[in-house]
Amino acid sequence: MTKRASMWKKIAGFLFVIGIGVVGYSGWKWLSQVTVVEVTMQGLVHAQEAEVRDLIRVDTGAVMFKLDPQILEDRIRRHPWIMEAHVSRLPTGSLDIRVLERFPVAQTLGSDGRIGFYLDRNGFRMPITDAKSYPVPIISGDIENYHPIISVSDNSLREMLYLLPSLSEESDDIMSEIRRVGTGFEIRTTPIGSHESIPVLMGESDYESKFKLLEVFWEREILTHQEIEFASIDLRFASQVVTKQELRRPIKEISN
Repeated sequence: MTKRASMWKKIAGFLFVIGIGVVGYSGWKWLSQVTVVEVTMQGLVHAQEAEVRDLIRVDTGAVMFKLDPQILEDRIRRHPWIMEAHVSRLPTGSLDIRVLERFPVAQTLGSDGRIGFYLDRNGFRMPITDAKSYPVPIISGDIENYHPIISVSDNSLREMLYLLPSLSEESDDIMSEIRRVGTGFEIRTTPIGSHESIPVLMGESDYESKFKLLEVFWEREILTHQEIEFASIDLRFASQVVTKQELRRPIKEISN
């Protein structure tokens, strides 16, 4: 009985393996014949469906099994607004596309005085759109020209862009504009009280600590000394604030 039971057990196991193979082959055969019935997209804000379709180059009727999701995802990420893409081939014949778009942290100002393009935190450039505007800082000066799929190469600009979304409310309130000056950056402060916009030289790097230093100086010196005119603030030297300033002339003296 033991030998017979062992034999039947082996036969059952063999038949089970054969069954799995047949089911697997049938499934593969079925999938190889499934065609694209529809293409669905989720997450689009600025990118248009027609633009994504042009990028993936997949028509209804295409054999689903022959489509490589990774290749399609790479094509979709070539859209300047799309940061991430995920493509799924569903047995229902639906090609499901889900994207995550980039979020602007700054916008450029051209020499003609017109907004050029948006920049995200990682230095990628996105075209201006009429669908939605973003209240993000303006960066002017010599900025790399627009490119739809390559991030900026300027290390100083990349550091500044990466920092912008995490700036404190105090720094946001102080800053009104960012300017490219030489190989570094200068920010212009928001006019307040008797103070007009003040240029602040930020240098080429270490912007996080410099913004914190500026916050302290702003609170202790700028806000409390309305009688002093600050021509400039220089933060390019390690943990130091260098200013050009003079006493404001009294109103009576000016009128005379």
